[in-house]
Amino acid sequence: MFANTFARRIIFNAIFLAILSFIHFTFFYDVYTANSIMISFAVHPFNICEKYPDVWLLIKIIYIPIALISSLICINILYSSLFTRQKILKKQTTTTSSDLNLKIFNENNREIIVPEAGLYQNFLITGTIGSGKTSSVMYPFTKQLIKYNHADSSKKLGMLILDVKGNYYSMVKKYASYYGREKDLIVIEIGRRYKI
Repeated sequence: MFANTFARRIIFNAIFLAILSFIHFTFFYDVYTANSIMISFAVHPFNICEKYPDVWLLIKIIYIPIALISSLICINILYSSLFTRQKILKKQTTTTSSDLNLKIFNENNREIIVPEAGLYQNFLITGTIGSGKTSSVMYPFTKQLIKYNHADSSKKLGMLILDVKGNYYSMVKKYASYYGREKDLIVIEIGRRYKI
């Protein structure tokens, strides 16, 4: 894996370095091979090639490694931005079964994440009647748990939901239908064996 990535980076660097070197050569060839370059310095312009030939030679010599190093830096930034972003997107699309985190939002619309380890603990949801206990916590949790690995029959979650008032069932049915889990839903009622 590392060798493959390293080889791909070397090939990427070589190709783009050749392209940038060609661009440098094309655009700066006339300047680099010039014998007369006038420098406007205040009111006394001068020809740097004639007046300071050693300085002009030093500038040309220094230009080559600076151009190569700056090109390599730009190429590596480009490579990292292209291929690192692809890895991040690939990682986001291929989530594993250990990525079970529940999200809710508080009254300031700030996201609160409950990690998987927190799901093995107890929850206490308190509030007055109509304060949003069910709509802001229970419904989002239920939706996320039904959605989790819903397409994988070996990894999707099973739940037991006790609905004392009888109004919670409609939202559970809606979420199950949305994520294609209608066949997983079994409702047990008093006076009947069960219904789907």
